[in-house]
Amino acid sequence: RGVGMSAPAGWYPDPTGVTGVTGERWWDGTQWTAYERAAPYAPAGMWPKVQVDTNTVWVWLAIAVTALPYATLFLVDGGGYLHGVLQSGSSAAVSGMIQWQLQTLAVSMLGWVAMGAGIVFSWLDWRELRRRGVPTPFHWAWSFFALLGGGAAVYMIGRAVVLRRRTVSGGWPPLWVWIGVTVIGYAITFAWLFWFIGASFGGLTSSYS
Repeated sequence: RGVGMSAPAGWYPDPTGVTGVTGERWWDGTQWTAYERAAPYAPAGMWPKVQVDTNTVWVWLAIAVTALPYATLFLVDGGGYLHGVLQSGSSAAVSGMIQWQLQTLAVSMLGWVAMGAGIVFSWLDWRELRRRGVPTPFHWAWSFFALLGGGAAVYMIGRAVVLRRRTVSGGWPPLWVWIGVTVIGYAITFAWLFWFIGASFGGLTSSYS
């Protein structure tokens, strides 16, 4: 527990927590032993690198939920909104506008749910990294920047940088995948906005011609 099965024998952060937050336990190459010690002092930036798998299921789930707000754009009936605007005054138009507002509210709520899930998955990822023996991984509390419009950027970037310094394998794959998902998401968002603006002008032009 705490280190990869292929990790060489050596002192690693104690995954059992018996020796305390800064304690270490001897890994003989196949299992944990009864030998323990206090962790030696390590200056900032001088943590000994550990050989562990840094790709947890939780970080991939955190990345997956960042794509949810982009996908919800397809749940918004832009055509219904335009129809309601252009046909304002009729009962059908009023009903269409109410339906569009409810859709927008539902999409907004899904976005908040996605942000909350991302924070929870970040915490689970941080906890799993600690369990695997990563010394003081990037703290999950930074994921709260998502509530300020920062998305998962702060946690994903900080996580990769810290894991690069403190593990042999590093933590770049999740960061690159998140960047790819974000770029594609922004492309989808701009494409949807361009379509919506074009459809709006087209509808206004036809209504006054």
